[in-house]
Amino acid sequence: MLRRLCIPGVYSWSATLAEEPFVASSHLVTTVHGNVAVDPLPLDEAAHRQIEALGGIGRVIVTIAEREATAKKMAARYGAAVVGQARHREKLFAGGMAIELPDQELDGEFAVLLPSHRAVIIGRCVAGTPAGALSLRFDRDDAGACKAALGLRRVLQTNPEHLLTGLGDSIFFGAYAALYRALHERAGASIHRVNLDELDYRDEREERVEQPDGYHCIDAEVGFTIGARALGYRVSTLGPGQRFCPLHSHAREEEMFFVLEGEPSIRTLSGTIRCRKGDFIAFPVGVGGTHQLLNESNTPATVLLLGRTEGVEACYYPDSDKLLVDTETPIANGNDSIMVRAHPQLEYFNGET
Repeated sequence: MLRRLCIPGVYSWSATLAEEPFVASSHLVTTVHGNVAVDPLPLDEAAHRQIEALGGIGRVIVTIAEREATAKKMAARYGAAVVGQARHREKLFAGGMAIELPDQELDGEFAVLLPSHRAVIIGRCVAGTPAGALSLRFDRDDAGACKAALGLRRVLQTNPEHLLTGLGDSIFFGAYAALYRALHERAGASIHRVNLDELDYRDEREERVEQPDGYHCIDAEVGFTIGARALGYRVSTLGPGQRFCPLHSHAREEEMFFVLEGEPSIRTLSGTIRCRKGDFIAFPVGVGGTHQLLNESNTPATVLLLGRTEGVEACYYPDSDKLLVDTETPIANGNDSIMVRAHPQLEYFNGET
């Protein structure tokens, strides 16, 4: 039978396999554009009736090669497409993308990222064992094993809260910490180092759904990749005429930028300054630290952005009079981050009866 998980719209089913010392699981992701099964195990008719009631299956994704035969049978039953290979960051379905996992024992390994849920579905590279923890699926202790562990930092980079495993018990909360412990146990201090040429660059800000004209950049997450928790850092390259962010100030998170290449500009409330390679720029909290990173030069500019990470934060955007509020616990319509107009300011009892 399918079990509904704590992640909205996601289900699982499990079986005990003779060749594995722990439970094996499959997952079903329901979407308005069609449901997706990941690494399916055989199902009984009662479970198929559940799936049919949920709208059937439009796509079957295989990350565990041993389940390909079952996947093809399921696809034939529901008229679904089978996906067994994927490029890094390829869109697999609405709300799901591939994370390529380099340097694993088998070529072409990938996981499935559900960004809006901070969830990752992973196949044979990681097992949920012992219960409540994670283990890497290779026994050797050599340079190749260390390299494979470092390849799994692609998952760390997404800062997952949930890690749904095809083998063993899933981690439903605190997945980042559990995966970090497993990788550190195998790779040691190497997990805390990464070079600029090893970063996972992409041509958009990862946390922004829309990329307006004038706000494009080549961006790479650094902090989550190498185990940072109290500080956040990333590397971003701006082309000529591009801006990294709107003008804004922070209430709690002090920031610092370091110019790696080029001549970016920093716009502030008291004027704009042109920077050069090697410059450090501080942004204290409050109005005095209001800033916008942009590139007014004719060549690309690359900047390291570093700042504290706080669970509770507020940012003000003076050009548009917006206020962003982040909270550790969702308090407004299930959201832990809301953007509102700062004016008009309301009285305490406004709207109350």
